[in-house]
Amino acid sequence: MTTPGSASGASVAEPAPGGADAHHRAHPSAVLWHRRSPRSPALASAAALTGIDIATLADANAIALAASQEARLLLDSMEVRLRTLSTTVETTAERCINSVRGPIMWSETITARANALGNDDVFVCMGTSRSFDTVENQLLVDALESIAAAVRALRGPTGSRVAAKDVERIAAAAAEAARWRREPRLAGIKAKRLTGRAAARVRGGHRGGQMSAVLAVRRKSREPFGPGDLAALSDPWTRSMHALVLRVMDALDHPRALTLSDGGMWSGDLSFRHPASPGRGTAGLAVRGRPILGLQSEVANAPWAHLLPTTGIAIPVDFGPEQIRDRLTS
Repeated sequence: MTTPGSASGASVAEPAPGGADAHHRAHPSAVLWHRRSPRSPALASAAALTGIDIATLADANAIALAASQEARLLLDSMEVRLRTLSTTVETTAERCINSVRGPIMWSETITARANALGNDDVFVCMGTSRSFDTVENQLLVDALESIAAAVRALRGPTGSRVAAKDVERIAAAAAEAARWRREPRLAGIKAKRLTGRAAARVRGGHRGGQMSAVLAVRRKSREPFGPGDLAALSDPWTRSMHALVLRVMDALDHPRALTLSDGGMWSGDLSFRHPASPGRGTAGLAVRGRPILGLQSEVANAPWAHLLPTTGIAIPVDFGPEQIRDRLTS
């Protein structure tokens, strides 16, 4: 796994220049990632396909995000953004004695007077105040926290693999994000799950242009890997397994989408879970729960080879689609 090495490096593994996308799409690992369902979380799906633990992938994602151009654009706009934060009106119940400060909440007032031994000078009023806890600001907080996560990631094993010339720049961006996150106006706001309705309102509202930098960081954080990145994250043994998965998928004419479930990637009754990735079910490739074995010598030297099934349906290297179908249905 490679970490970002340029000012605009925004992915865990940098794609090769010049026609890279077409090259990576032809790679089995890249094709499998391209077929992943968009509803399957990126980090957990990458772990199921590559065997890299989620914590390592999350750290690499945080470091790459802090190094990205998207993060830089957001941080550069924060000074102006803080002066134009969206606001809403927050209502609170306020207990008043001998005075009325806003509309009287009679039900609460009667209860309060009963608890005050019949004191008729007690009122519970509806007070209003300005609040910064809006959907737009929750998204901003989430973006800043995602960038700031690189501070911790740089201290871990993944951080030790970042080029020395990049560490200072990435750490500075992460520290800046953490500093903006501590601003008094944002300090009391917590990131929350974005609903479809709220997302449509943010994108289509009058603040849509202003939110573009925030949404760009959000997209980069949740979809950190392109097809080419998966090819770079996979070791040679894993790539050979991905090639077998692709051969069997195409031979069975399975639905194209791979969906994450129980720690593995599923397409109909076909499943794949990297042996080094935790989860239920058969390690490696399986169809209807029956292990599918490729050329054993291709993975014999892998550190996780002992976790693969030793018995199952063998698929020789020279088998074509029709032969694969016959073998699996016989």
